[in-house]
Amino acid sequence: MPRLSMQQRERAIGMLRAGLNRGEVARRLRCHRSTISRLSTREHETGTVADRPRPGQPRVTTQAQDRYIALQHTRDRFRTATQTARETPGNRRPRVSPNTIRRRLQQRGMHAQIPYRGPILTPIARRNRLRWAELHRRWRLMEWNTVLFSDESRFCIDRPDRRQHVWRRRGERFADACVRQGNRWGGASVMVWAGITARRRTPLVIVDGNLTAQRYVDHIIRPVLLPFLQANDDVTTFQQDNARAHSARLTQNFLRQNNVTVMEWPPYSPDLSPIEHLWDQLKTAVAERQPAPRNRPQLIQVLQEEWDRIPQNRIMRLVRSMRRRCTACCDARGGHTRY
Repeated sequence: MPRLSMQQRERAIGMLRAGLNRGEVARRLRCHRSTISRLSTREHETGTVADRPRPGQPRVTTQAQDRYIALQHTRDRFRTATQTARETPGNRRPRVSPNTIRRRLQQRGMHAQIPYRGPILTPIARRNRLRWAELHRRWRLMEWNTVLFSDESRFCIDRPDRRQHVWRRRGERFADACVRQGNRWGGASVMVWAGITARRRTPLVIVDGNLTAQRYVDHIIRPVLLPFLQANDDVTTFQQDNARAHSARLTQNFLRQNNVTVMEWPPYSPDLSPIEHLWDQLKTAVAERQPAPRNRPQLIQVLQEEWDRIPQNRIMRLVRSMRRRCTACCDARGGHTRY
């Protein structure tokens, strides 16, 4: 429970003097009744509601330094605590420690976190994203249900998980039981393509080699996309990103000749595509498979099985989030969103 500020303490004493009981004062200030009881006792004994002197060493930074420390890290969010400690003189010693800087920042509500890694959004990219989001933010669900969202993704057999921790003692860093062995580059990999709608999905297509425009047309659009669109009359719009194989003249001409309506898509916008979240869920499912795939054929088999196991309701929920994605992009003025 957060500590009461000086303003809240003075307000509590005022309410007590006005005749309110301690329980009512605690309810209004959203704190425990014992807090108000101790506050009243302290005011009666000392005549003040300030904290009593506490034992321990005095603070090595002044309040002005604390505000300046927070200001420095507000201006430069990637500034390190060690750098600030080197430049901050202390009251009783030449320098303060980095831990002191971290405590001062935590007292201001700032905590060190792993940063979100997003694409580079230039002013032109932000304008394009904002224009697209404003154009589609009022689309209803029935309109989004007519869109086939598509994308490619690469899966590796051994991709290191930076979030996994190991329990070890001092000096056991290089012990065999504490070392996670793996291929530095992820080992064998598989590139796949797929498309999703609110009610259906395409088969998972294995892409052999690099995805060129000719291979995209011959192995994905002609044998998979066109039959899917012909079999589902309610799917009228095809969505793809601006990868080189997608935006090539060969691909665009082939889609135009086959009367495929392609949705205009803003560059650098993976957060606006619901299938990106599906790739993350598929990678998690593959990583949790026991036994884990050991070679490329096993990885392909696991990918096919996990793709077929994804509930369609999960895909429907992702498609239903499109309006919220557009709204979030508009609120961010074309910047990064939580998606």
